[in-house]
Amino acid sequence: MPNRDKQQIDSALLDRARRWCAMAEQCESGVRQKLVAWGADSVVADAVVGRLRDEGYIDDGRYARAYCESKMLGQGWGRQKVLYQLRLKRLPKEAIDSGLAAVNSERYDEMLHEVADRKRQELDCADDGERDRKLAAFLQSRGFTFSEINKIITNN
Repeated sequence: MPNRDKQQIDSALLDRARRWCAMAEQCESGVRQKLVAWGADSVVADAVVGRLRDEGYIDDGRYARAYCESKMLGQGWGRQKVLYQLRLKRLPKEAIDSGLAAVNSERYDEMLHEVADRKRQELDCADDGERDRKLAAFLQSRGFTFSEINKIITNN
């Protein structure tokens, strides 16, 4: 009888995880954490994650591409911030690299200029040096590299 209950729990967890993964892209580590939060032990969580991966519900490469596109082009984050966040999610290096490479560099550059121009208009500074320092600090907090920030500041 206990074995049958365990199979039902596994099935219920699997179905719940399928529904959750169908709503939005998820990475393996995020799904594993969610399963543990739902009460699964690590062995069951690993089995469910393996099954979801086999069924195509989760794919770290696909997740990284969607995450990079969303954060970089949609929310105006720089490559460094996205890279850091993906590393925190424990994605494989290959998935992270392919996700970053999938972002169109022309659209990324346009987004960087838009973010910088918008912030530049918001800044109320006494002189250009102060404005450039504040803009550089803002862009750095958004995860843009020094070379990207330098191009923005020197081209203005």
